[in-house]
Formats: sequence, structure tokens, C-alpha cells
Amino acid sequence: MKRNAVILTVFIVCVLAGFWVVTTRTAVAPTKGDGACTMEAKICPDGSAVGRTGPNCEFAECPSATSTTSGGGGSILPYTSGVRGSVSLGPSCPVMRDPPDPACADKPYATTIVVRRAGSSATFATGESDASGVFEFSLPPGLYTLTAAGGSVLPRCSTVDVTVNPTGYTPATISCDTGIR
Repeated sequence: MKRNAVILTVFIVCVLAGFWVVTTRTAVAPTKGDGACTMEAKICPDGSAVGRTGPNCEFAECPSATSTTSGGGGSILPYTSGVRGSVSLGPSCPVMRDPPDPACADKPYATTIVVRRAGSSATFATGESDASGVFEFSLPPGLYTLTAAGGSVLPRCSTVDVTVNPTGYTPATISCDTGIR
């Protein structure tokens, strides 16, 4: 009987100690205006992220691209800058002739184009070239790498590096090799 009383006393002390630890050590959630905001992030159009700030825990403003002219490359789509160009597929004949045979000229190539920021492996934008091989991307100013998707072996498409200025569209030509020799 005495043994049961000791066990019950130890159990009650442990429960009370646990209750005390929980009630005194639990952090109280901050109320509005206390200076602590949730750790959420908003993705901006240029690919950067901003967190919550200020007394109302509102998202900070997205950075805008600098421009010397009004309306150039701001942070709200559509941009007034980007890249446009074409994708071609060649050679299309096994033997090149002199003078060149017009039927053997490079052909337009409809394919998927991936845009990445220079030095990054993350995809920034993806699009398609049309049946005439033409493509266009509205992009914020910066350095980009364009990659056209070829087949599993052929065609092999070149990678093109472009610099997009705050206004205007940078021309780009992507060549894809058919492997015909």
C-alpha cells in the first residue's frame, strides 16, 4: 500500500512539473504590431522573392529594373524588352553544292525553347517556336541563355547567349544540326 502511494505521488509530481514547463515555456504568438511576421515569401516577376515586413506584415515591394527611359522593363508584365528570333534546321541535303541549291537551304524548326538566366540551371521561361521557326519572349533586362530542344540524338541545337536591354527586343538565331553530311 505504501509503495502505491509513493508511485502515485511521483506520478502527480511529474504531471504537475510537466504542466508548469508547458505553461511557462510556451511562446505567445505575437499580436498585430508586435514586430514579428510570418516567414512567407512572394515571388516577383523578375524571379526574385520578397518577404513580409512592417507593422501590418505586408509584402515588401518587388524590385524594379532600372531604366533610363520611362516604361522600360519595369517589374510588371508585359515587359518592353525581351528577345525574338528564329530557329533553323540544316543541312537539309546530303551534299552542299556550289552554287548553293535553294532547295537545300536551312528550314524553319518548330520546337520548345527554354530561357535561363546566365549562369543558372533554373528555367526562367519556356515557349515554342512556330511553324516558321519564329519565337518571342518578353523578358526583364539581363543576361540569358536560350536552348532549343532537339531530338534525343539529332537534331543538336546550339545554345545562344543574349543580353536583353531595358527597352527593345534583342535578335537571336538558334541553329540546329540535322547530322546530314
